[in-house]
Amino acid sequence: MKKILYFLVFNLFVVGLIAQPARERNPQTSSQTATKTTTQQVDIPADGCNFMIVSQPPKQKKNKAPKTQQPTVPYYPERIEAYICFEPSSAYYTEEGLNILDSIYSIAFSTSNTKFYKMTIDAYDDADPLNEMNASLARDRAVMIFNYFSSREGTEFIIKRTPSTYTHSCSGEMNYYIKYKMPFDFKWTSLYNKTEEERTQNGMNLTGKVRLIIEDDPEGCLGEYFDYYYPSQDSLLSGNLSSVNIPRGALKSITHTKDTIEYTCNISYKEFMNFEDLTNNYHLIPHKKQFLVNAGYIIIDAEHQPDYNSCKNIENYQPIVKVSVPLDLHQNDARLKFYAKVYDNKGKAHYKSIPTKKEKDKETKLQTITADLTAFQLDTIYIGKKIEEAEMSDYFYSAKEGEPGAFPFLGGWLKPYKLNKKGQYIIKKQMQMVLRKPTGEIIEE
Repeated sequence: MKKILYFLVFNLFVVGLIAQPARERNPQTSSQTATKTTTQQVDIPADGCNFMIVSQPPKQKKNKAPKTQQPTVPYYPERIEAYICFEPSSAYYTEEGLNILDSIYSIAFSTSNTKFYKMTIDAYDDADPLNEMNASLARDRAVMIFNYFSSREGTEFIIKRTPSTYTHSCSGEMNYYIKYKMPFDFKWTSLYNKTEEERTQNGMNLTGKVRLIIEDDPEGCLGEYFDYYYPSQDSLLSGNLSSVNIPRGALKSITHTKDTIEYTCNISYKEFMNFEDLTNNYHLIPHKKQFLVNAGYIIIDAEHQPDYNSCKNIENYQPIVKVSVPLDLHQNDARLKFYAKVYDNKGKAHYKSIPTKKEKDKETKLQTITADLTAFQLDTIYIGKKIEEAEMSDYFYSAKEGEPGAFPFLGGWLKPYKLNKKGQYIIKKQMQMVLRKPTGEIIEE
C-alpha cells in the first residue's frame, strides 16, 4: 500500500515540473499592450502620391462576459497624415489629391467630431534649379492647401466647430458647438541642392508633394477652461440709507466652457426710503390677503437674474444676497419686516414676509434690519408692517382723488399725511412710528 502511495506522489511531482515551463512559454498579453494605439495599414502607391494614414482606436481587452449590444460610437482619429501630389511646376493639386483633401475634411471637420485639431502643412518644390517662375512654388503649394480648408468656411482662417458641453447654474449641462480658429504650422522648403537623403522622409520622396498632418491638441487649440460668474466679483451697492451685497456668482454661473463669453453684469439699484420720495407716490405693499403698510422699498434689477419658472436647478440658488436697511430710532418699536417675492408650488410669486436679523449699534442705538435673499427675489423688496383692515384708520387719513399722497383703497382714497395752512405735516401716531421723519415740522393729530 505504501509503494502505491509513493508512486502516486512521484507522478504528481513530475507532472508539476512539466507543466511549469508550459505556462512560462505562453505568457498572457499585458493590458498595456492590448490598449496600444495602432496606425492604419495603408498600401502606399508606388509614386507615394495622394494617400492618407489615420491612427486607429486602441484595441479593447477581450471580455469573456456575454456580449451585449452597445450603441456604435463613431471613432475620430487622434492623428491624420497625408501626402498630396501636385502637377510638375504647378501650384495646383491633382484630382486625386482633391479627393484625399475631401476625405480628410469629411473626417476632421465633421460636426460630430469631438477632437480639437491643429494642422501642419509642409510643402516642397520639384527640386529643379530655381528661376523666376518657380522661386515661390513650394510656398504657393502650401497656400493652396491652406486655402482649400479656409474656403470651406468662406473665411480667411481655417474654422472648425467641435461639439462640447458646459454647465449652466440654472439649466444644467448644455450641449453646444465651439467655433475656433484652427492653429497651423505653415512651412515650405526648396529641395534644390538638397541631397537624396534630405529629400526623403520616412522612406518617402518629398519632391512635388505637400505633407499634411492633423493632430488632436485641445490645450494648443483653445487653452485652459474658463469659468464665468455673474457678477464676476462681490458687488456692494450702497444708497443713502440702504445697501445690497451680491456675492460673486450669486445670479448665474457658466462653468467649463472654452468659448469666449462676455461676463460683465449690469446691476441697477434704487431706494425709496425718505418720507418725501415714498409718500409722493404712496401705495400699500401688494398682497392678496393682508394689508401691508409700506415703510419704504428698494428696487434691484440685475442683467443676469435667473427666471424661477424656467430654471431646472433651483437648488443652486441659495439666500446669499444680503439687503440691509438702518432704521430710525422711532422705527425700532414698529416691528418692521422685509417683504419679498416667495414662490408657491405652482411657481407663482406672492409677496410674503421673509426672515430678518436685527443688529443694534451700542453707541448710536440705531438698529439695522437685514435679510438674505435668493437671486429669484431681486426686483422690489419692501419694508413694512402687516395690519388688519380695521386698523387702517390708525395709520391713514381719508382723501379725495388728486390730493397729495392720495392712493386708491377699496373703492375710496386714503393718504398717509395731511398738511395744515402753514405747510406742516400732520401724521397719525402709528404712522409716525413706521415712516422716516419728513423734512420740516411734524404735528400730531
